[in-house]
Amino acid sequence: MFSDNNQGDGAQNALSPDLPQSLVTKVVGWMAFAASVVSAGLVILTLAMIGFSVFRRYVLGHPLTWSDELSGFLVVAIVMLGAAEVLRRGEHVSVDILTEKATGRKRRMLDFWSNLSVAIVSAVLFVSALNAVQFSRKIGVYSDGYLEAPLWIPQAFLLIGAGLLFLMAVARCLDLVFKGLRKS
Repeated sequence: MFSDNNQGDGAQNALSPDLPQSLVTKVVGWMAFAASVVSAGLVILTLAMIGFSVFRRYVLGHPLTWSDELSGFLVVAIVMLGAAEVLRRGEHVSVDILTEKATGRKRRMLDFWSNLSVAIVSAVLFVSALNAVQFSRKIGVYSDGYLEAPLWIPQAFLLIGAGLLFLMAVARCLDLVFKGLRKS
């Protein structure tokens, strides 16, 4: 019932493999891939920072006071920058009770509604993140921890990730409407 649709690099259209991609989908896909590369780099950076923090705390006896706060911000960035690529590749966790039996036009209709749902949720997240970033910048909100970082900076990753996720979902919907749903 639950699947991760793990189809590897060849899954350009993981939900509708026979659907050709538009130029828009390819461009948004490239942006999603670039964001996921940054996300992977942040994973490595976070791992190194946490390792260094553990070394400082338990070997040297001098903990880094800001590392926990920064790693929390980086986890948000990692997730949000990788979300659109996960959608592009079809490697998200999904409930496939309906789609596993559907083929042809029914499958493409389910794919359309699935992508439309993602677009709606990501649009709501984008608007919410935009309001949070604007508010944080306007009144100068800083984090409560040792970093005392302007909160609009980590909040901006919500904005970027939700925007990319929205663009990917809309591009896939458009591909389905203009190229896929007209098929038999």
